[in-house]
Amino acid sequence: MINYVSIQSIKNNERNIIVPLNQSSQFWISANEASELYLTNLGLYIVQLWQNRTPANTEQNFAKLLELVNAQNYPAIKKSLKEKANLIKRYNRNSYSFRKTKAQINTKTKKIIITGVRSRWTKDGKKPSEKLRLAIDYQINNATFSVTSLIEEKL
Repeated sequence: MINYVSIQSIKNNERNIIVPLNQSSQFWISANEASELYLTNLGLYIVQLWQNRTPANTEQNFAKLLELVNAQNYPAIKKSLKEKANLIKRYNRNSYSFRKTKAQINTKTKKIIITGVRSRWTKDGKKPSEKLRLAIDYQINNATFSVTSLIEEKL
């Protein structure tokens, strides 16, 4: 009986430790939570796919982003990304880049907030930059991260 309880305790508290190349610290994900470092890095990856786009890479970036989306929220997020992709393809000379100024993690509300500046280039050159607040809602189930919402707000 004691051994069974110990094994169950170990099983329920299992934590996957990931040591990425060129990182001095570790980050982790467990059954229903993750370290702030893990969430920050994943949030920055999501923003990279979501905000840095050209007519040539938009579909590929959005396809990679959709791989991270929760099944329940997939149709709505896919529709939103498809509208953005169609717009950037229509105006073939527009390109966007995003530079992060701040990243915040709220593990209680399961939200990653990235603020920064988005730049847009057209055939006529660089247009005025926009300050943005990007909110990524997420969930973690069985040590699997998934996006539940992507919200872009101009500041």
